[in-house]
Amino acid sequence: MQYSSPDQIKACRALALERNRHMFEEAQNLSRCAFELLDGGDLDAQLFDRYQALRRKADLKFQEAIEHLQLLNEDFPPVPLSTSNSRQLRERLEHRA
Repeated sequence: MQYSSPDQIKACRALALERNRHMFEEAQNLSRCAFELLDGGDLDAQLFDRYQALRRKADLKFQEAIEHLQLLNEDFPPVPLSTSNSRQLRERLEHRA
């Protein structure tokens, strides 16, 4: 795929990274829901089956998100920051901490 500018590559990468973040959040939510089933206290075979099904869905979603991130990094490699931009980014992050 050809892009005419680094800004287009950055925009596509940012969009893909946002989608990837949502994929990981979905996986985390599924995992959290699965573990909440175990916290109920009245664990029986049916509830444990539901727990296992949710864990499988979470694991598949995590795997999908990891594969998506790998493809994203192949298709839209990170654009190197200039020294000036790198320093500005580091300073902003330090001020947040």
